[in-house]
Amino acid sequence: MGRKQSWDNAWDVGAMSNYNTITSLAESPVEEGLIYAGTDDGFIQVSENGGDSWRKIPVTNLGLAPRSFVNDIKADLFDVNTVYVALDNHKEGDYNPYLFKTSDYGKNWESVLDGKNIRGYSLSFIQDPIEKKLLFLGTENGLWISIDEGNNWVQFKNGFPSVSTMDLVIQENESALVIGTFGRAIWVLDLSLIHI
Repeated sequence: MGRKQSWDNAWDVGAMSNYNTITSLAESPVEEGLIYAGTDDGFIQVSENGGDSWRKIPVTNLGLAPRSFVNDIKADLFDVNTVYVALDNHKEGDYNPYLFKTSDYGKNWESVLDGKNIRGYSLSFIQDPIEKKLLFLGTENGLWISIDEGNNWVQFKNGFPSVSTMDLVIQENESALVIGTFGRAIWVLDLSLIHI
């Protein structure tokens, strides 16, 4: 633009986050009015009355840095008390994966990934709608699968690249996991053999 830009110009022109954005929203399929929201400034919000009032949970309660980014939040498909949240703090130089679970509406949290050999910060998460214990986690370095509710994880390879796995959606009618990547197209994983 004909001049040297200041270091904070990206914020001035609206290209960068100002830490005020809802990044993930989940409504419980088990209890009407139960809603979870995650934000880019390190907060999880819970409403138990359809959004009339909200309870704010800072990610510091989970033991993370104050502005850790909530990439994905998913209410459990079977248990009204449970919700999963995938977070990352790579903007602050922390490339560890984080996936937490609460079984009491967000009052207490436990790490689902502690001690697990998972590479890349967490980007996306989904629970299988048929097999309760089947979980999928997308990270900066690929797709990870657990068949025992997160106790053990394996990286899905089978031709799938080590790539940013940005979004996960299960098409129930097709029994397929649709995987959105950054730069390596959309992949579809057939789940029909699992859903026997």
